[in-house]
Amino acid sequence: MNKETLDTRLNFITKIIALFFLLAGAFVEFMTLTTPLYPPLAGMFHMLAIIMIVVGAVSLIAKII
Repeated sequence: MNKETLDTRLNFITKIIALFFLLAGAFVEFMTLTTPLYPPLAGMFHMLAIIMIVVGAVSLIAKII
């Protein structure tokens, strides 16, 4: 395999994983907002969801060299 093919596959796999993180973060955030939870626990889930959303969004935008 040549370098371009490997880069293309790596970019594709990275975008799929980023999309998964973005959707999983949005799902966790939605479920945290719609479910009554113990407040300190809810804050932890909010932070986890925000981190997942940010990582997913940045990974979707980024281009692997």
